[in-house]
Amino acid sequence: MTEGQKRLVPGMTRGGFRFQLFTWAFLTLNPIWQLLSRPNEPWTGFCVLMVAMLVLSAGALAYLLYVRHRDGHFWDEEEARRADWDRRGRRL
Repeated sequence: MTEGQKRLVPGMTRGGFRFQLFTWAFLTLNPIWQLLSRPNEPWTGFCVLMVAMLVLSAGALAYLLYVRHRDGHFWDEEEARRADWDRRGRRL
């Protein structure tokens, strides 16, 4: 493991990242679709809620991409360790 560096989110794996990426991408695109599908309606509480949801989910998506940038090499090292373990186990 890389010495001196700590993970930003220790419990997240590559699979967890993919699931969260899909979830936050959907939650980011949904308000955009909701707002674009109602162009002639006046701004109501629903529109304000959709804008708030868009801002929140875009921020969470940006943070998730930052986690990927920061912790990606840890995930690569874990996968290499598992592949080595599998390779040695098959040799027995």
